[in-house]
Amino acid sequence: MLKSSQIASKIQSLCDQKGWTYNVRNNILSISKPFTPHNMDELIDCDMEYYGILSELPRCRAGSDWGTECGGVGAIQALNDGIFVMNRSGGNKNVLKLLAKASHPASKLLAKEI
Repeated sequence: MLKSSQIASKIQSLCDQKGWTYNVRNNILSISKPFTPHNMDELIDCDMEYYGILSELPRCRAGSDWGTECGGVGAIQALNDGIFVMNRSGGNKNVLKLLAKASHPASKLLAKEI
């Protein structure tokens, strides 16, 4: 089983590699990625990528994934605005704390802190 720091580092690395940003607030991991507004191909690319990132955050209690994925009306908003956003609740609090610390503007990269 991976340590919380390894999981957080992997999520951070995946976001960096694929051009996603992340934020943690109220024990919810949010990831977002800009794309060209009204570009359906780029929207679909985001829809195919997001789960590969969110799925790395293990759940330790009831939660859900929600946002602008192509399975709901949020996709219309994403297509118009050019920003794809997904959220996961119920994630491991230790991993979320590390990600929150790493995403703070004054902090160093997580990999360098550990």
